[in-house]
Amino acid sequence: MNQKLTDWFKLDNSGKIFPEVSNQRETNTFRVQVALTEEVDSDILQMATEGILERYPMFKVRMKHGMFWNYLDYNTKPFLIQPMTHEVCSALNPRENNCYLFKVLYRNNMIAIEMFHSLADGGGVVMLLQSLVYEYLKLKGYNVTPDNIIKTKYERPVAEEYEDANEKYYNAKNRKHVPEQRAYRIKGTMLPDNLTGLISGTMDTGKVLELARSKNLTMTEYFSALAMDVIYNTQIRYRTHLKSNQAPVKIFVPVNLRKHFPSETLRNFSNFVKTNLVLDRDDITLEELFEHTHESFQNGMIKEELIRKMSENVAFEKNVLLRFMPYFIKRYALKIGYNMLGMKLNTMSMTNIGRVVFPPSMEPYIKDVTAAVAAGKYNAVNCAILSYKDQLKISFTRSILETNIEREFFRHFTEKGLDLKVESNFVEEFV
Repeated sequence: MNQKLTDWFKLDNSGKIFPEVSNQRETNTFRVQVALTEEVDSDILQMATEGILERYPMFKVRMKHGMFWNYLDYNTKPFLIQPMTHEVCSALNPRENNCYLFKVLYRNNMIAIEMFHSLADGGGVVMLLQSLVYEYLKLKGYNVTPDNIIKTKYERPVAEEYEDANEKYYNAKNRKHVPEQRAYRIKGTMLPDNLTGLISGTMDTGKVLELARSKNLTMTEYFSALAMDVIYNTQIRYRTHLKSNQAPVKIFVPVNLRKHFPSETLRNFSNFVKTNLVLDRDDITLEELFEHTHESFQNGMIKEELIRKMSENVAFEKNVLLRFMPYFIKRYALKIGYNMLGMKLNTMSMTNIGRVVFPPSMEPYIKDVTAAVAAGKYNAVNCAILSYKDQLKISFTRSILETNIEREFFRHFTEKGLDLKVESNFVEEFV
């Protein structure tokens, strides 16, 4: 049964927390961006955006307050694309954006979507961006075809795209809460709230895969262990006696649950695996961290464990006391709980979106694809990874001035003999 454009939508389980804990510093936004081989025509991009939003009514919404929860309602206001500024993953103010929860940005040859996490995760936004770029190229007059990869504006949305898949796979018998210790927090000089540093490195995907496989690791495991090693060597080593350095380093890696549970949802449907290790010696090696990360991720990817973490989150929402608590009280309870626990359980988020694919007819017009995840007060450095064709793009965002973590991370690959192209938004110029 198809859902009507005028329907309202419940926020999915993952999306309900973000409106209560987001601010100018903790924006909970992320970006996916395409660089074309030619300058973007803003008028055509505006038409393409208007056209494709009719295919994705779940993104053509605004957030409203209900008696018990926020919800999403169909937005009748026009959607306006915006020029891209130096800001990356900045706070999204619906009042300045006709109440929409995402932006379409452009500059030179680039098209980007920045989205508030209450609306979708990276998987949903990649699909939206693919459709937008397809429609843009089509309006430009190029002979491009969808090839069962792109959702076009001529298709009708189906109910499965709207479902809260977390609730669908909820298991009341497997929802045990596992207490966690607060994570190590990366230290540095905070940037002003409206500034985020961005440094990206581009390498050959095949060569990086070869390097990871030489250690019997996945690419994500290799990167996560390396991130731990860099944090250890730049911030903790030889200062393990400090109390703040005795907290475990936790690299959170979101898992796209669509690859593990059948779902066509465009909404949030991800969980995480993580490292969890106190680096309290002066002689920890990268090889040790490889072993720890591989074991942690293998255990975290067991189907029963993915269901447990998913069900733990849904069980919190199903709590009778919380369900019937008025929204104006509930929002403070959620904020206090998240500030006490959620924000402090994570040292760094490392989001691997995976391989982004476009139809062969579109490839001549696309130069590269990039992703970025907002950094904040508690997660001062975050990382987003994706690949397009033979290029691997690793993008670090930071809310601090210092760049030693990114520098040492990329130095590892140049010392291994890999070619590396580094780009920066030079946020220092705006401080």
